[in-house]
Amino acid sequence: MRYHSWTTGDTDAWRDLSNSILPMDHSFRNPGSWRADLTVQESGSYRLMRWDQRGDRIAARTPSHVRRVPGDEHYWIVMPQQGVYTVRHGQDETRTPPGRASVMGMDESCWLSVPQSQAYAFQVPRSELDNHLDSPAPLRLVLDLNTGLGRILGALMESTHAEQDTLSAHEFHAVCDRMTELFCMIAVRETRPPDAHLTDVARLVREYVRHNLGTGKLPLAAAARALGWSPRHLRNALHQTGTTYRDLRLEETLRGARDILQDPAQGGLSISDIASRAGLTPTWFSSAFKSRYGETPREFRRRRLAEDAARPGTTRPAS
Repeated sequence: MRYHSWTTGDTDAWRDLSNSILPMDHSFRNPGSWRADLTVQESGSYRLMRWDQRGDRIAARTPSHVRRVPGDEHYWIVMPQQGVYTVRHGQDETRTPPGRASVMGMDESCWLSVPQSQAYAFQVPRSELDNHLDSPAPLRLVLDLNTGLGRILGALMESTHAEQDTLSAHEFHAVCDRMTELFCMIAVRETRPPDAHLTDVARLVREYVRHNLGTGKLPLAAAARALGWSPRHLRNALHQTGTTYRDLRLEETLRGARDILQDPAQGGLSISDIASRAGLTPTWFSSAFKSRYGETPREFRRRRLAEDAARPGTTRPAS
């Protein structure tokens, strides 16, 4: 086992040190007062780090970084003890407070917010986990470290770091093997479909979309969070039912728009207003609606309102 320790208030020195592990772009809120301590224990397969950072830092792993150094050989488990560790992939954002751990690969572009904080980071060989998962990439999880195996894993990370001066290379590697086994057990459990029967998953998603129509674009991460699942849980479960979140969201959105279009009480809403409620542009809304129902929204509304007006006994609401 190799052990290293650094203390630096020089942001350029930190960039060089961090990039020697994995290339990223770094920016600092107050470079003049920023400071960090970093310790690293490593062997040929594992790396366990702990940082104590005074000041805020933002890091970005760009597509050019990924092309230059793919970073596809490992997963990283980041366990904050102080501060909230935030990771963003496109529009999906994951916040990890103390008591939880963020798990992700670094083989895709991402944005990281690392505030004043103390945290552990454990680098796990990806091959160990890929052997246990049907769909290993991209793996993004947030683990609960307050109970069960998560609590044991967190305690092992802390105690392994605390015994850095007493562990031999063989002992360090053996302990890391045990931590990796625990991590694999947790990850396999977390990436299984939700406990609810698979046929209920699509129904619950449909209900969520219907209930929240008009509140925004309803990304998958928001739906998963509202239903108490991880985005990966939800994506995998819907895949097993033969559909995707995007397809369900669009279908329910168009169905809700259709209900508005045929409601005489909603006749004052323009097609653009209805598209906006659906989180769609008017052009895309018209195209998607016609593809689904065979008529443009305007044609559908005109036909249905005419049918209602011609039906005996039908009264129009007073204007």
